[in-house]
Amino acid sequence: MSTATERILTAGSAPRRRKRTDWLRVIPAWAYIVISAAIVLPPIAWIISTALKPDADTIAFPPTWIPDPITFESFAGIYTTTNVRFFINSLVYAGGSIVLALAICIPAAYVATRYRSRRMEALMTAILVLSMVPAIVVFIALYSMFVKTSFINTYPMLIVVYTAIICGQTILFLRNFIENIPVEIEEAAAIDGCSRFQILWRIVIPLIRPGIAAIAIFIFVFVWNDFLVGTVLATTEDMKTVQNGIVRYIQTGFGNFWGLFSAFVIVAFVPVLAIFAAFQRWFIAGLTSGGVKG
Repeated sequence: MSTATERILTAGSAPRRRKRTDWLRVIPAWAYIVISAAIVLPPIAWIISTALKPDADTIAFPPTWIPDPITFESFAGIYTTTNVRFFINSLVYAGGSIVLALAICIPAAYVATRYRSRRMEALMTAILVLSMVPAIVVFIALYSMFVKTSFINTYPMLIVVYTAIICGQTILFLRNFIENIPVEIEEAAAIDGCSRFQILWRIVIPLIRPGIAAIAIFIFVFVWNDFLVGTVLATTEDMKTVQNGIVRYIQTGFGNFWGLFSAFVIVAFVPVLAIFAAFQRWFIAGLTSGGVKG
């Protein structure tokens, strides 16, 4: 066999080997996806099925996956004045925490990035260490302080607490984005007469919008899914959060509330799902661009 023929056969077999190798690389990823779906999807399907069943069928044995008949009575039953207040409270806490955290952390991250010194690095290290401390450690002191100052069971109190918990991580997260902005852009703006505030507002913030969107989503999900803060620092029923409302259906010692519980869980999940669906592109861009040095 001539050398030219061998080259032709080798060139023809190379794409086949490459395709085979690509399939071998994809198999572990698909296996992980299938296993994860097999673990996660059945509970979700069961919750949806339970929410659509009549009350008597939620405790029937043997259980059935497909509701017959399908009813929306559980969804109608959760729309009480108390339950609606739970959702409003969580929205207020999440929205206020996003606004306050970004207003504090964006300038703080900018200063920490552009004014490097040993003291600044020591401060950043301290912030990192403090962000690892469980929030429950300081809850007793916070509760005593808020009771004495009459701030207990108020919206500003909960918003400040959520912001304090999330601020350390937010500063460190935004700092990675600001580091990717070339200093020369800010120097050119300074030569044109821009102040530090104008540079931050007109140049830095527009360039780190993916990071701001990502951290805003992260704060919303953190506050919306929080149970501990709303339990300890919100002592009245009208200041509780969505997660506290879910627990009310579990702690009830009498009656059958599995349909209401499942419907409440689904409705509570809708805002998080909607935000991820609407801002998925921003969220992914924010998570990826912050880790790339430009």
